[in-house]
Amino acid sequence: MTLPFPRAHFYVAAFFVVTIIAFHPSYFSALREAPAAHHFHGITATLWIVLLVTQSWSIHHRSWRVHAWSGRASLLLVPLFVAAGLLVTKITLLSPSPFTPMFGIPLAVADLAASIGFPFLYFLGLRNRRFPDRHARYMLSTVFLLVGPSIARLFANFVPGFWIRSPEELYKFGWSVDLSFGLACLFIIILMVRDGGAGKPVIPFGVGLGATLAMFLGYKVLGDAAFWVEGLSQDFAALSDSVIVTAGLLIGGLAGWLGWTFPAGQKAKREGDEVTV
Repeated sequence: MTLPFPRAHFYVAAFFVVTIIAFHPSYFSALREAPAAHHFHGITATLWIVLLVTQSWSIHHRSWRVHAWSGRASLLLVPLFVAAGLLVTKITLLSPSPFTPMFGIPLAVADLAASIGFPFLYFLGLRNRRFPDRHARYMLSTVFLLVGPSIARLFANFVPGFWIRSPEELYKFGWSVDLSFGLACLFIIILMVRDGGAGKPVIPFGVGLGATLAMFLGYKVLGDAAFWVEGLSQDFAALSDSVIVTAGLLIGGLAGWLGWTFPAGQKAKREGDEVTV
């Protein structure tokens, strides 16, 4: 049986390096000043990338036990990751920075969309764990939700024409966000076209595309709407940390429980996937 994406761990690891570079000016170079919630989010996001690398490497090197145990570890990690993401969204909404009204509040819609899209993709990945073609694509699709935020900061910090060196240049961040999400969607579409031509399932990356578009369209369409800016965003920011963390743990925990408890049935074999032995 040929397993999909034999070099995925290299690509995911490369993206992790890009993410470190992108967030270095705003986070990694100021670790002591960063809020605890940012550390919580940074650690769980890092562990998720490491887990994906481990999953890909272990399955292609026949380290079945490592693959199985890292998969079980995700049941604990995902609820923490979702909770951390929601907590950082609250901090973003409360920040006194001039970035907040221009981009922080609108992008919080994208963050909330990711807090639903990520556990949904994870649920589908777990549910289809017996079918490698689907399982791998759903799990890798979770990375696409991280591409927009990472690449946007890479452009804003390092690419001429997108550099932001003063508050007067903050408007350029909008260019970076638009371009980064556009590149993420283009890459997913290329993967879907390739899969369609090869007779592989296109729905998993299609769901990833839908989640990525939900983030971007939420930011562009709903982010400046009065009901969000003057209403729901303030309501969310007023929630206590314990309520937000509990909600994140429940969302992530439910995704893991449902995916693990209700695996995809044998009918998926009729659609061309191979079952893991």
